[in-house]
Amino acid sequence: MKRIARLAVALLVALGPAAAGAQAYPTRPIQLVVGFPPGGGVDIVARQLAERLTQQLGQPVVVDNKPGAAGNIAMELVSRAKPDGYTLMMGNLGMLCANPVLYPKLGFDTTKDFAPVARVVVTPLIAAVPASLPAATLAEFVALAKGKPGQMNYGSGGTGNVNHLAVELFQMQSGTKIQHVPYKGSAPALTDLIAGRIELVIDGANVVQPFVAAGTARALAITGESRLPSMPALPTAKEAGMPDFVVYGWQGVFAPAGTPPAIIEQLNAEIGKALADPTLRSKLSGQGTEPSFTSAAQFRDYIAAEQKRWGDVIRTAKIVLE
Repeated sequence: MKRIARLAVALLVALGPAAAGAQAYPTRPIQLVVGFPPGGGVDIVARQLAERLTQQLGQPVVVDNKPGAAGNIAMELVSRAKPDGYTLMMGNLGMLCANPVLYPKLGFDTTKDFAPVARVVVTPLIAAVPASLPAATLAEFVALAKGKPGQMNYGSGGTGNVNHLAVELFQMQSGTKIQHVPYKGSAPALTDLIAGRIELVIDGANVVQPFVAAGTARALAITGESRLPSMPALPTAKEAGMPDFVVYGWQGVFAPAGTPPAIIEQLNAEIGKALADPTLRSKLSGQGTEPSFTSAAQFRDYIAAEQKRWGDVIRTAKIVLE
């Protein structure tokens, strides 16, 4: 019996380090890569999530901004990172759905080189015009644009961004013709909007709301299925006469392909826990984003559907890099 007991103890000692190692993640800081500058919509959500995950995991989750090439710089970095759970990425619609069509010679494959971890938020967009523009409703803007085909301009945060694709879809459905002016991010586009140098943006509610609240921009409609609690008087595009114009930007967490399933599952569970926190939910909702947690498998299926939808828009609109 003593010999069996000694063997059992020896076996536990031998297995101990392996078992501890399997349960230890994370043992050091986690890098959450954001492919856009600080202060933008993706960065805002990433930092709030990172703060909450830091508290839950007991290790710092550090946002690392790697802007440039519509998020491709960040994607290439993460696609080549060691798949150990210590390098993650906050991805969005433009990066995962538009870039593969617009950049045919990428050094990575968006469907093979990334492991979806969880969708984090969806963000309805707001169609906004300068406060000085004589259009108080979406219908009035459509009439104004139809009266000046090709003479009005809209701004986006860059070719292939959700705000660019949303206006192209808007034009298809409304029969308008508006010229695209790409900017290096949403902030400069909104600066030119309130100055009256462009006539339209359709951008994330979280970035448009402050300008509407300040009275420098006028909101015409929201692209979500329902009205925003923070802007209850603003109609949906459906209510404003465009029943098929439903668009959400979205953001989610990705890991390099090959990351162990156990780590993906752990991160997914932690993100779900973070998004269930009333304080974080309230903060995100107040900024115009909607917490929208999914399993990793659900997120993968959602991305596939989004890639088809927006790929079709890009090809139909003949969008090319400018």
